[in-house]
Amino acid sequence: MLDHYGVARATLREALRFLELQGVIKLRPGPGGGPVVLEPKPENFASAMALLLQFTGAEYRSLIEVRQAVSPGMAAFAAERASQEDVERLRESLDRLKNLVGSSQEYVEENRNFHDLLALAGQNPLMVFLVVGLHQITSSSSLGIFYTESERSYQINAYERILSAIVKRDPELASSEMGRFMLRSDRYLEQRYPDLMSKRIRWVDGTRDGAKLSGKKPGSQHVPIGKLNRKRKREV
Repeated sequence: MLDHYGVARATLREALRFLELQGVIKLRPGPGGGPVVLEPKPENFASAMALLLQFTGAEYRSLIEVRQAVSPGMAAFAAERASQEDVERLRESLDRLKNLVGSSQEYVEENRNFHDLLALAGQNPLMVFLVVGLHQITSSSSLGIFYTESERSYQINAYERILSAIVKRDPELASSEMGRFMLRSDRYLEQRYPDLMSKRIRWVDGTRDGAKLSGKKPGSQHVPIGKLNRKRKREV
């Protein structure tokens, strides 16, 4: 690599360290080691985004506003592009939510997971990085958000309607249902956690502890971002 790029050893070392910090490569020590190219992860995007937001003094309310703005489009993409496999994952997530208590951390994580799966179903890599990255920031910060049983019931019914619109291949209905859900969800957070919404974002490097997609537990299925560039539409 030194001969190929015509740089000094120290310059190459620092360049590789920078790429490792960005999650592009991993440096393996010892004989036979060296740089290994990695698959991009939303955690890397989230870490960089959180660091920038901390410097700007952004509040958590800004994350909620962005989520409200992009989620209807995310649902519309899913209605247009979701595969049968995507739909099955969403159904499985919804079934898990029905068996969890709204005040449990497991419900909160699975709730985020449902939205992550919606983003994945839309097959837009930038949308996936953004949506999962936003969840990663809130998850890494341990915000302590939980849901009442009435809110949990509303969420599950709303997710049923959104999933039904996706199955029907109706992006307009999916977007409308998601927009209605997000307005209700944001009001809930503002009313129950006003201090949290005005809290400033702090950078937590979730890339250093092996963190996965928010809501994912060891052994759960991870959909590689690189596979989102497939050009296909399958009938549900």
